Amino acid sequence: MDVGEVLFAYRGRVGRLPFVATIAASWVLLFASRYDIRFVHFLAGLSQPALLGSMAMAAWIASAVMVKRLHDVGWSGLNMIWIALLALLGDPLDTSAPLLMGTAAVSIFAQLWLCIEPGTRRANRFGNAAPLGG
Repeated sequence: MDVGEVLFAYRGRVGRLPFVATIAASWVLLFASRYDIRFVHFLAGLSQPALLGSMAMAAWIASAVMVKRLHDVGWSGLNMIWIALLALLGDPLDTSAPLLMGTAAVSIFAQLWLCIEPGTRRANRFGNAAPLGG
């Protein structure tokens, strides 16, 4: 599996190492964009449309890698929808809204679980075992 297939395709499986790297980069981008988009704009040196395009591409990459990681542990990639929705709806730093903190916490715990849960060692319905960090 080449880098383009790992980052952009929604089929197949990926191990823990590429997943951790992708999710860590996504978390940094998500927190920076959520709490001060001007900070990300300043760092990237991009126009507003280019910045939004970059964020959309980062979201695509993160979702593709998460789907493949879910495939690696034997789950359907559709589970990525509730994990992503909880992450987008919740705000882990908003102490005035405990429900929003809770939804974000569930998403964070699900992503952390995917970081440490080993994938199935044999081929499953989504393909052969992941070559890296499975």
